[in-house]
Amino acid sequence: MSKIKVGIIFGGRSVEHEVSLLSAKSIIKNIDSDFYDIHPIFIDKNGLWHKVEISEWLNDGELDVHIESFLTPSLNYENPVFFEISDSKVLDELKLDAVFPVLHGTYGEDGTIQGMLELMGIPFVGASVLGSSVGMDKIIMKAVLKEASLPVVPYIGFYKYEWESDKETIRDKVLGSIGFPCFVKSADLGSSVGISKVSSDAGLNSAIDSSCQFSNRILVEKAVSNPREIEISVLGNENPVASLPGEILPHRDFYDYTAKYLEEGTGLIAPAELDEDMNIKLRELAVKAFKALDCSGMGRVDFLINADTKEIFVGEINTIPGFTQISMYPKLWEVSGINFTELITKLIQFAIDRKNEKLKLRTDIEETGLGN
Repeated sequence: MSKIKVGIIFGGRSVEHEVSLLSAKSIIKNIDSDFYDIHPIFIDKNGLWHKVEISEWLNDGELDVHIESFLTPSLNYENPVFFEISDSKVLDELKLDAVFPVLHGTYGEDGTIQGMLELMGIPFVGASVLGSSVGMDKIIMKAVLKEASLPVVPYIGFYKYEWESDKETIRDKVLGSIGFPCFVKSADLGSSVGISKVSSDAGLNSAIDSSCQFSNRILVEKAVSNPREIEISVLGNENPVASLPGEILPHRDFYDYTAKYLEEGTGLIAPAELDEDMNIKLRELAVKAFKALDCSGMGRVDFLINADTKEIFVGEINTIPGFTQISMYPKLWEVSGINFTELITKLIQFAIDRKNEKLKLRTDIEETGLGN
């Protein structure tokens, strides 16, 4: 039987470019190469797509990028291919059976790549266009979670231009409905980029200004007292299942980008030490959040628990969570009984299954009588 051709798309224009490289390397190292024919596709920071050689890179060498040529997609649903082009000449054609996007943040986790792959008709791992875009935008995500009766912390959202034109009004809203301590976040970034913890009125302006450097939409949310940070991995399409919970023990004030990727010291407890009732409740809420946001394939749902009152809040969902060897998404499935290689296989199959289900839907109305 011929191997399934899988494209691993990584890099990208996001500020999370380097994190994407780490995740992609782990996936490529752990994928079942007896079953899959791997085609790494690298997106550089300028947005150009390239075929790459990875043998040296996997052994901690440099990534060999074919900068003299680039890939461009053909948006042909009947015959989806990527053309390798150099000097306006087609050098090669790459036809894929499925794609695993490993693009954290903007231009990859936000529905943009997903929309292109939908137009091409290529199955892809992870959430749909809708699930990706809603999951990426923290303001819209919280509104959807709230509508689904899922617990979220008090928050307000606003545009960068609103802040720049009327800072006093925004400040009054924060002081009146959120208070301190609070978190100021860029609304559409992941990996804790563009986030600040603000403990007093004096630091609010600079925190919002900092987030405005990364995004045009800003979220301010109330900090949970004495918080426990719990994460749960979700896997599946129509009937998703939740992993055992894991707990983050950040060595910094909160689990920011530096604590996640640049410094050692953060503790990861998997599975988390929770009583059975809390364990069951969190897993149920994780699946409910996953379904409310129209996610599929994979997602990591992050919770905050007030350690004193046991009150639970859904923090966010990551539709393309980190996939490094120390990342919570694969670690939680490992302690739940699914190893890294098995997990990748399941995710690719879920992508193919979703495409096959979509092909069963009608795209005409004449024969149904609806066009009369």
